[in-house]
Amino acid sequence: MAYADCGFTFRKHSNTHSAKRMSLAMKILEDEIYALRTKMEQSYMEELTFNSEKVIDLSRKLDIKVNEYMQFITRRTKLQ
Repeated sequence: MAYADCGFTFRKHSNTHSAKRMSLAMKILEDEIYALRTKMEQSYMEELTFNSEKVIDLSRKLDIKVNEYMQFITRRTKLQ
């Protein structure tokens, strides 16, 4: 949710090879976060509780991906 709600997006392309790799990595992470979020929302709608193992597992996986994304942002900011 935070990823979409805060408007995080890193799709600017630079001429450097490492910047393109980082942009691709960010895009992949964004896609993974979106997919996990969608799966978690669907699981919640099926289970009707946040306490089901399925929803909790997806939430944990989503947390890991969001943390990876935030680490990318931190590294990218330090490089600029």
